[in-house]
Amino acid sequence: MINLTINDQKVEVENGVMILEAIKALRIDIPTLCYHKALSPYGACRLCIVEISAGKRPWIATSCTYPAEEGLVVQTHSERVLKSRRMIVELLLARCPDSQYLKDLAKELGVAKVRLRPRNEDCILCGLCVRMCNERMGISAVSFTNRGLKRKIIPPFDMLSDICQACGACASVCPTGKIKIEEISKNKPVSLLSEFDEGLKQRSPIYIPYPQAVPNWAAIDKDYCVHMLKDKCGICEKVCEAGAINYEQKEERVDLNVGSIILAPGFDKFNSKLKYTYGYGRYKNVVTSLEFERILSASGPFAGHIQRLSDGKEPKRIAWIQCVGSRDCQVDGQYCSSVCCTYAIKEAIIAKEHARDGLEATIFYMDIRTYGKGFEEYYNRAKDEYGVRFIKGRVSDVREIGDTHNLVLRYTSESGKIFEDEFDLVVLSIG
Repeated sequence: MINLTINDQKVEVENGVMILEAIKALRIDIPTLCYHKALSPYGACRLCIVEISAGKRPWIATSCTYPAEEGLVVQTHSERVLKSRRMIVELLLARCPDSQYLKDLAKELGVAKVRLRPRNEDCILCGLCVRMCNERMGISAVSFTNRGLKRKIIPPFDMLSDICQACGACASVCPTGKIKIEEISKNKPVSLLSEFDEGLKQRSPIYIPYPQAVPNWAAIDKDYCVHMLKDKCGICEKVCEAGAINYEQKEERVDLNVGSIILAPGFDKFNSKLKYTYGYGRYKNVVTSLEFERILSASGPFAGHIQRLSDGKEPKRIAWIQCVGSRDCQVDGQYCSSVCCTYAIKEAIIAKEHARDGLEATIFYMDIRTYGKGFEEYYNRAKDEYGVRFIKGRVSDVREIGDTHNLVLRYTSESGKIFEDEFDLVVLSIG
């Protein structure tokens, strides 16, 4: 073990540990743009500089590449260090003046303005992407080229790479957001969609399936994990402070002695794409009732804020189409699902409560069948207290209007007349 002093605190670390790691172990925050726990030290950005002394005149060094030595005295925020960091940030901002990360860092360090002429680059040459692709993915789909002011990061021969696996690891560590997979790889990245959120948002290969999951632990998707597929990466094992990653864990079969068993079979929801005329899968602003449940949920993809999938705008008029997949012999759904009317009424009420500037909710139905004690009163409250509009009529088709992505519903009223009405969002009440 090695003993050193950091900001007047005595600390003991293992041999071979870099000073930056010892600093982070003390929960002392110092800026760095090129450091990653799972990568080798690089010292490119020089923001992690500290002042070091050992019984002689102090000197400045990058803490990520300087190993801890017996008796060293380290100062992380001396005036000399802060002045040097301000100068470095000013140089970086002159290179990448549009980087919000650098702007925030400059503000934190007290850099009011950049005195140098901006170069309008979008890369600070920290090397994180190059090292990530080379050291962890074992591919080297991007690398440094040229020297001096002409130095840049490109795929080999400055052509779209055919060896890049489009995993996005390089983009995930880029502090300026410069990396774009489509500018590097011939292969297109595959979006992993959250099953619990009905595919409305993305998830990572390591994820917790849903809130309050039992057990409430993260799982690794072996079908997309680079380590599981190619024995590369392994970043999560390196950075997990709890040491919870175990790639060798296998499925176990356990025999339980129980007194009784409850079967909870659940259900299959109707495939809305079978009702082609309603536009599900073709029009972004046509969603299923289960997708709308996740939109309404505070733990959902939009934190409970109602918005359209096409442009993120808050809808002012929403229509619910009832009996989608129910009471319809054409799709082999002869029976009433018994839940659609009540949950559509509930969604309409909650949507009106969530809307900030008022919302018009319209439910198109054949018959209102509110199964359950007190549910009929709930239906009446929706009409009388919340102003939910109920139209008895069968919607024949939905079509989208040009660039506005608004939707026109054609329906037949009780009298047999054909009407059309325009909405911002359509919810299909699936059986």
